[in-house]
Amino acid sequence: MSGPKCYRYRVDPARLEAERQRRALAECQQAIIETRAEWSTLPPILADLQQRYPAQALTIDLTPPAPPAETTLDALQRYRTRWHQQLLQTRADLQRLGERAAANQSAQTLLATLSQDATTPLRTAAEVLQANPPSALADHRQAEWQRLFQRLNDDDQRQPPATLLERRDAFLAATRPGQADALAVELRQYIQQFNQAQRTAHEQRQQQEAQDAARRYTQQAMSETLAELGYDVEPGFATLFVEGGVAHIQQPGWGDYYVRLRVKPEAGDLNLNVVRVSEERAAASNEQARRDREMEEAWCAAHGELLERLAGRGIASESLRAQAPGALPVPCVQPESVQRPSRARVRQTAGRLRQREL
Repeated sequence: MSGPKCYRYRVDPARLEAERQRRALAECQQAIIETRAEWSTLPPILADLQQRYPAQALTIDLTPPAPPAETTLDALQRYRTRWHQQLLQTRADLQRLGERAAANQSAQTLLATLSQDATTPLRTAAEVLQANPPSALADHRQAEWQRLFQRLNDDDQRQPPATLLERRDAFLAATRPGQADALAVELRQYIQQFNQAQRTAHEQRQQQEAQDAARRYTQQAMSETLAELGYDVEPGFATLFVEGGVAHIQQPGWGDYYVRLRVKPEAGDLNLNVVRVSEERAAASNEQARRDREMEEAWCAAHGELLERLAGRGIASESLRAQAPGALPVPCVQPESVQRPSRARVRQTAGRLRQREL
């Protein structure tokens, strides 16, 4: 029998995992599209260097990694990670290629100026640099930085924290070997501590994302089920199982009667009870009490079917409290406390949820 009732609802983890996989796949595919767009900016950079330094042989491999044979989430994530790492490495290689080309051209110009009156054969800039490699130490530090930088995850590599970049600059610009060694130790410790903090934050985000996913799934399943059963819902129902609160639903022909849903998403609690819109505050007459009881009895079968359909969608309900029809008076609510319900629309509700996820 269906007087006021309270349930503890829970989403099947398998349903949530399937939803998580779907969302992760969509995000991975979007990340691959963004990486492809970033990779397309590299050939123009190389072409510009070749045009600015035509006397130098400037080449670099700009072949992207081959896409995976499978389109599973794991395969695409590995492909995304490999391509992103290659993107970062190629960018760094292009930067060093440009710096060497500029330094080589400057050395050629300087040597040509100083050797105008010299009787000895003029050596090329490459020969001078090979004999006296001024950038050997800088290259070593740059390689060390790149090795440490690879310890960061993809997101942090895209947007390194400013404090990390400051430490990097100090390490690369160090003038004394002892100072550089100390800064390298400091840089390693900073990255280690930063990664640990990021892992902790990531775990907390995962927990929150799992809770949010359960709320979104419950909202979508409830909206679709009510639409299938022909219920009208208040506008505020669109976010009821995500943000919590109170909303009313109604079947055509119920007149002044509604079912009030009170939801606490953080606990997974759902309260259901029949209410009647009335401005009267006096106790209900015997006739009114009889009609109230009939309405609660009619809602009994309806709410049972609602719970069964939700269970079929992976949302189990545990009864915490149940009252028989007539055990308590049907609450009366003021007309202004109930917004005009509209027919539940699956597509609109799902669309609003998708917008909230962006």
